[in-house]
Amino acid sequence: MSGDRVTLLVTGLELLDPSIRTIDSAVYELICEAKDEIIIVAYLLTEAASGIVDQLRKSAERGVKITMLIDNLERQERAVVERLRLLARYPNVRILSFSDPEGRHLHAKVIVADRRRAVIGSANLSWGGMVTNYEVGVLIEGETAWKLACAIDRFITAKGIKHVVND
Repeated sequence: MSGDRVTLLVTGLELLDPSIRTIDSAVYELICEAKDEIIIVAYLLTEAASGIVDQLRKSAERGVKITMLIDNLERQERAVVERLRLLARYPNVRILSFSDPEGRHLHAKVIVADRRRAVIGSANLSWGGMVTNYEVGVLIEGETAWKLACAIDRFITAKGIKHVVND
């Protein structure tokens, strides 16, 4: 056993309980407290969750290295893509788009901070995913977060995914 600490996370009022954390609180905590690196893999990022991009900008300003891998970035909301273009102006930020020639999607929803802590779950980075839908996830603290970050690194390399937002 790796000795990881795992905490249940939820979205949706009927799932909430005083002993269970919300997904959005864990996501914001990871982004705000990251010291060295943030890795985000997302299927959907909407303008309604723009607070996440604002927090990422603040992290970038602090010098945190940020890698975002988004499914079909060109199909995301135009306003989100424009905000990501602004974020990508920081030299420590890479915005990557996953596009599969066979039409498969990158449906993962993962945020890793400093390769020590990770949120994994069903929630998209949207208002519904963070606030109104019924979603479940976990906050993992420990060695598994490191392994997850390394798996994402290998995936990006194996797929030959390049930095696509760089103006």
